[in-house]
Amino acid sequence: MKVGKSGMNSIDKTPCFVMRQEKLDKNLAKLSNIERRSGVKILHSIKSFNKASVLPSIASQLSGMSVGAIKELNMAQNAKAEHIHLYAPAYKEAELLTVLDNISTLSFNSLYQWKKFSALKLTTKPSMGLRINPKLHLPIPSYCNPNLEYSRLGIDYLVFLDSYRENSDNFKYLEGLHFHALFQSSAQGLLILLEHIAEHYMEVLPRLEWINLGGGHNFTDDEYDVESFVNIVKKFEKVYPHIQLYFEPGESVTKDCGEFITTVLDIVTVAERQVVILDTSIETHLLDVAIVNQRLKVKGTQSSATSYFYELTGNSCLQGDIIGEYFFEDELKIGSRVVFHNMMSYSMVKMTEFNGMENAEFILL
Repeated sequence: MKVGKSGMNSIDKTPCFVMRQEKLDKNLAKLSNIERRSGVKILHSIKSFNKASVLPSIASQLSGMSVGAIKELNMAQNAKAEHIHLYAPAYKEAELLTVLDNISTLSFNSLYQWKKFSALKLTTKPSMGLRINPKLHLPIPSYCNPNLEYSRLGIDYLVFLDSYRENSDNFKYLEGLHFHALFQSSAQGLLILLEHIAEHYMEVLPRLEWINLGGGHNFTDDEYDVESFVNIVKKFEKVYPHIQLYFEPGESVTKDCGEFITTVLDIVTVAERQVVILDTSIETHLLDVAIVNQRLKVKGTQSSATSYFYELTGNSCLQGDIIGEYFFEDELKIGSRVVFHNMMSYSMVKMTEFNGMENAEFILL
C-alpha cells in the first residue's frame, strides 16, 4: 500500500508498515557519497530489509548486496545487484554447489568448512574468504556481540593465525577476510577494527583481494563523522591499495525510513495499571522485542512522567506479549493510533524469513 500526501490519516487498515521514499532516497544518497569519496563498496544486507518492490532502488544506488541463503540470493539477483556476497555460519554442500556461479564473494565461518569447500575454487567463480572473530573489547549488547570468547560466529583470530603460520599452503585459495565486530558504531569503531587488522594480519594482508568489514557502521546517523571515515579508509588504502574494502551496514540503509502503525483495541485496568491492547503481537510483528528485549520508540511519548502512563501489549493469548511501558503526551482512547518509529530495519524480515531461512517441513507419521 502506498500512502498519499495525507499521510497517516489515509491509512484505514492496521497493523501496517509504512516506508517513506524520500527518507530512503536521502539515506541512499548519503551512502553513495561515502562510496564515491572513499573508494569502499557498500552492500545492502538483505536480512535487514527485503521488500521486493524496493530492493531494485537500493541495488541501483549501492555496489551490491549480502545474502545468507538461496532465497536471499534470488532476491538480490531479481533486484539486479552488481556484487553479491554470501555468508552463513554453515553451508549444506548441495545448496552451496547450486549458488557458486551466481555470487561474487563468499565467507566461510570455520576452518572445517574452509577445508571441506575451499577446493571448489578450482572449478568455480567466487572469491573465497574466512570470517574472523577479532575478539575486540567493545561496549556491545551481549545478544548481538560477535566478539565474545564463546561466539560461534567467525574463527578465533588467534586460532586462524596459528593455523596459517603452521601451514599457509592450506590457505592458497584465500582471497578475503570478513569481520563483523561493530554495533551502531561511529567512525572510531572502524579505526579500532582496522588497527587490529593492520597489527595482527601482516603476513596475510599481502595476498588478500578484499576485506569485508561487516555491519554495525552507523553511516546514516546525523552525528556520523563522514570526514573521519574517509580519512581512516584512505590511510588504510594507501598502505594496502590492492585490497577492496566492503561494508554491510544493514540498519543504515533504511534507518528512520518508516513506521509500524497499530490501533488501540481496548484499555483495561490491571492492578491499577492502564494496559493497552493493540492489534499486533510481538510474536508476529515485533520479534526484536521478544528476542532481544529491545525498547521501541513510540510517537507521542517521552521519558519523563506524564498523566498518561500505559503498558502496551499485543492481542495474542500469550501472557508475555508485552511491548513495554510508556509515558504518553496525550490520553489514549479506543481507536487511537500507536505509531512505532524507525521500524524498517529487521522487523518485517524477522516476521517470516530472517537470514533467508526456509520454513520447516511438516510431516505426519
